Amino acid sequence: MTHGFDDQGRHFDGNGTLRDWWTPTVAASFAQRSQRVVDQFDAFEPLPGEHVNGTLTLGENLADLGGVNLAFDALFDGNGAETGSDAFTAEQVFFVAYAQTHCENSRPDQQSQSLLTDPHSPGKLRVNGPLSNLATFRQAFSCPASAPMVRAQACEVW
Repeated sequence: MTHGFDDQGRHFDGNGTLRDWWTPTVAASFAQRSQRVVDQFDAFEPLPGEHVNGTLTLGENLADLGGVNLAFDALFDGNGAETGSDAFTAEQVFFVAYAQTHCENSRPDQQSQSLLTDPHSPGKLRVNGPLSNLATFRQAFSCPASAPMVRAQACEVW
């Protein structure tokens, strides 16, 4: 769903017609907010000396950030029916399950090639990147402001 409002999908209207339907003010705000996501991912160095290309991966990074945020809100809509486990609260189970969807293992040469060509960030960063921006994640795990998974300047696009 969030791909409809990412760096590429936002250029298509509700009928799928390629046209700039956002106001100039909204477009400028989106560009500024999405640049923070580019900068966040540009700083990630999954291999020594090799960084994620935040511009190449922007659409997927925006989709991950927006998607996990929307999914959390949809699941925890206030009805109180969610339950956790002996070890985790319901909110923590949600985030652990999200992280498990991106479990992967790849050789350094394959990962190096992916950093140059794949519009998806490496799996670990598809988890750590978006979740480090979410107040719901910080609250679920009681992360102090100094925790590695807490960004001083959280990226909020929508």
